[in-house]
Amino acid sequence: MIRTALAGIVVVLVLPVAARGQEGTRVEADSVPLVHAPPIVVTAHRAARPASRVASSVTAIPQAELERRQLRTVLEALRDVPGVTLVQSGGPGGIASAFLRGAAPEHALVLVDGVEVNDPSSPSNAYDLAHLLTADVERIEVLRGPQAALYGSSAMGGVIQVFTRAPSGPARASVTVEGGSFGTSHVALGVSGSRGRLGYAFTAADRRTDGISAAPAELGNRERDAHRAGELTARLEWRASDALEIGVSARGVDAENDIDRGTPTGDDPDFLSDATEVTGRAWARIASAGGRWRQTVAISAARHDRAIRDDPDPAHPLDRSRATFDGERRGAQWLHEIDLAGGLMAGVEIEEETGASAFSSESEFGPFDVEVDEKSATTAGAFLQHESVWGPLALSLGGRIDHHSRFGGEATFRAAQILALGDRTRIRATLGTGFKAPTLNQLFDPQFGNADLAAETSLGWDAGAERDLADGRLRLGATVFATRFEDLVGFEFPAGYRNVSAARTRGMEAFASLLPRAGVRVRAGYHLTDTEDRGSGSDDAGRPLLRRPRHQGSLALEVASPGRGDAAVELRIVGERDDKDFAAFPARRVTLHGYALVRLAASYALSGSLRAFARIENAFDADYEEVFGYGVPGRAAYAGIRATF
Repeated sequence: MIRTALAGIVVVLVLPVAARGQEGTRVEADSVPLVHAPPIVVTAHRAARPASRVASSVTAIPQAELERRQLRTVLEALRDVPGVTLVQSGGPGGIASAFLRGAAPEHALVLVDGVEVNDPSSPSNAYDLAHLLTADVERIEVLRGPQAALYGSSAMGGVIQVFTRAPSGPARASVTVEGGSFGTSHVALGVSGSRGRLGYAFTAADRRTDGISAAPAELGNRERDAHRAGELTARLEWRASDALEIGVSARGVDAENDIDRGTPTGDDPDFLSDATEVTGRAWARIASAGGRWRQTVAISAARHDRAIRDDPDPAHPLDRSRATFDGERRGAQWLHEIDLAGGLMAGVEIEEETGASAFSSESEFGPFDVEVDEKSATTAGAFLQHESVWGPLALSLGGRIDHHSRFGGEATFRAAQILALGDRTRIRATLGTGFKAPTLNQLFDPQFGNADLAAETSLGWDAGAERDLADGRLRLGATVFATRFEDLVGFEFPAGYRNVSAARTRGMEAFASLLPRAGVRVRAGYHLTDTEDRGSGSDDAGRPLLRRPRHQGSLALEVASPGRGDAAVELRIVGERDDKDFAAFPARRVTLHGYALVRLAASYALSGSLRAFARIENAFDADYEEVFGYGVPGRAAYAGIRATF
């Protein structure tokens, strides 16, 4: 379906744009000069702010960097972000989770253009990052630390927000074609521009691969697990007047993936999953009082449908299973940004989530069936945040009240300050709380659900400093942090879900960015994450949380010559961490060894509108695991062409 759509869009949209020729000068994303970091961020305050006035730890990855480093998925783009640990169960398409500062994956709120995409039909409400492509991405922002005062439930570890390309300027189009190892192909098309007061942006992408065996190949598993992900996005914006802008956006993802069992005999050619995700948002932005009062009214929806099926095969003649997960979120927002006594940000939001799931299986142990009928919950929230500036000191204080239809109310707060010592040094500190509402599965599972569950809560702080040296060519920064999690929902057999767990995380993030000369950047990052399971009565109490390495670091050298070419050498180091072997009974704790990965990428401008590129992943063919019992791709090479019109 996606490839057919790609062909149609190319004929209808790209060819007319190419025929019109150049309508204006455009700087390509991969021709932007190297800089330390983007100057503007949005997620930290839910409004555009200079990065120098943002106290929170936030990392922005602009489109130029995505293109220059040839990062085709959001998952790849997040791997070198300080404070972020990513794990994937196998190769492309395997379940991918993000741990922000050691917090669990379900404690990371994921947004796409302001639409929450965490899956309400998931048992934990976590978002699977495996299928999110970057073909239409303008910027990714990662905000770390508890953020419930602005975003409500689930933002206990932080927020990951993806911004799609905004329509503006003359009509333009791009086509990217790529191929490489493991039978991989990637095709992406983008068209955007404006005509009068109307702006438009359309993107289509299709990525597929024969994959690897997710079950360990060294144990004799040879059946490759193929993966395909297609994405279509559209965005329209109409500037009705200087004071009114109306917009609508839509995004659809369709993915298929082969699955293995992650055991010594895990190959399973008939174990398959399908996933579709559809999101949409409509909004109006209104400016009044001479532009000092800006309102946004928006409605949004996100739909998730997943299906897993397993049929008997020679290696598993008695196994048959079916599972479906259907979840939906619908919400409305009314946000206000007011330039009054510094700045006020206020808003009210309401969201309804619904979910249903069903599972049935047949095996040597007999049949098993469980079904969660469609259930729903509604959350209404209101927040207020005030920002004030006194010379070099900027302060922010905010609070929020949420009311959940099942467990009642929850109040959260956040305080932040940043002190500028001259033009070169910035000292930051934040303190905030977070909460996460029980999931529909935890509340309503017919066998293990618990309608009396309370919200999970967190309290976290961080403090750090940044300094510019050598006339701004060298930027150094470090942040220390700590977060305490209480009333975490744990599972106890046969009692089911209970608020019985607790955890503690703390650590440090540090980075350095050096511009030794024009067109050259050296960047380095390191983060230490120390975690402790404080579960009541758990065998793991007092031990590190699973799948969180204590040490992670990265080092990269980038060279770019705008209009000609660029190259990068990147090193990523991940230390050892604990996991569990769930194939054993009872599950036993294991230690996964650390590893180092080298990545090479380069591109060259063949003409003003045509660029060739190539990259090598895992250049030294490192053998490692991110999840125990699941393989990872070895050395891989990719090459392609990008054309712009």
